[in-house]
Amino acid sequence: MDLEVRHLRVVCAIADAGSITRAAAALGVSQPTLTAQIRRIERLLGGALFVRSRQGASPTALGEFVLAKARSVLPSFDAIQRESALHTGSTEGRRPLRYVATPGPLAVGLVRELQALFPGALPTLRTEPNMSTAVGLVLSGQQDLAAVAEYIRPSSELPSDLGSATIATEPAFVLLPATHPAATRPVVDLAELADAEWTLPASQGNGLFETFTAACAAAGFTPTVRHDAEAGAARELIADGQAVGLGQATFRTTPGVVPRPLADTPLRLRHLLLWHRRGSLSAHAPAVAARADRVYATAVRRSPHYLDWLADKSSPSGD
Repeated sequence: MDLEVRHLRVVCAIADAGSITRAAAALGVSQPTLTAQIRRIERLLGGALFVRSRQGASPTALGEFVLAKARSVLPSFDAIQRESALHTGSTEGRRPLRYVATPGPLAVGLVRELQALFPGALPTLRTEPNMSTAVGLVLSGQQDLAAVAEYIRPSSELPSDLGSATIATEPAFVLLPATHPAATRPVVDLAELADAEWTLPASQGNGLFETFTAACAAAGFTPTVRHDAEAGAARELIADGQAVGLGQATFRTTPGVVPRPLADTPLRLRHLLLWHRRGSLSAHAPAVAARADRVYATAVRRSPHYLDWLADKSSPSGD
C-alpha cells in the first residue's frame, strides 16, 4: 500500500475532530472502518500517529510531523483539482466546491451566487455552529470557503494561512419578548437588563461570551445566562417571555420577538469570508466577496429594524 492523498485527509480529520468517533461521523464512515484505516496508515508509516484515550485521540510526535506535512501539501492538491473544476462547464466526476458557513445572512444565499460565478462547479453547503471548527476545516483543506460571523474583540486574530474579506460590520441587537417593558422603546440600555435571564448558544468560538460578559461588566452587572439553546429554541424561549437574547442585525422577523439596538453599541460583529491562501479560490476572492456583498445587502433590505437603525445613524442627529 502506498500513501495517498485520501490517507492524509483521514489523519487531518481525526486531528481536527479530536477523536476517531467524531471523525468517523464527519467523514460519513463507521468508527470500526476508520479505526482499521488509521491502523493501516500507521503500519505504512512505521509508528503510531495518535494516542487513544477516553478523552479522544491526540497526535504523537510522528503524528504531529505527518499533520504538518499534510496541512502544507493538501491545499496544493486541492488547488489543482479546483482550478480545473471552476473553469469548465462539465460537472461529471468532479468534486464539489465545498462551502461551510456559521449561522448568518451569507450562509444560504451565497450558494446560488457561487453557482452563478463558477458554472462548472458544484457548490455544497455545510452549516457549522462553531467558528473555530469552520476555520479548521478551511485550514485542513476539507472545505474551500467559509462564511463566518465573529464578535469584534481586541484579541481576535486569524491564522496566517487564511485569506479573509470583511463583508460587513454591524451592531448586535438585543432580542426581547414582545411583552417586555423595554420592547416599546427604540433603544435599550444594556444596564436595564441586569436582572434579565438570558439565552445564549453554546460556545461558538466567535467571541460572543467574551464580548458579552465584558459589555455587561462595563454596564455594572454580571449576566444570568440560564439557557444554552440553539437559535430555534432560543426564539421560542424569548417569544414565550422566558428569556432575552442577542441577535445579528439581519435577524429575521419572528412573531413574539422584538429586536432592539443597544445604546452606544457595546457589541459589534463582523461577517467574514475565509479561504486558504494557497487554495484555488484565493485568486477569485474579490469576485466571491462581491457576490457576498450582494447577498448581505439583500438580507439588510428584509430587516426593517436594522434599516431603521441605519437611517437613524445616517441622519444629522445620529451618532
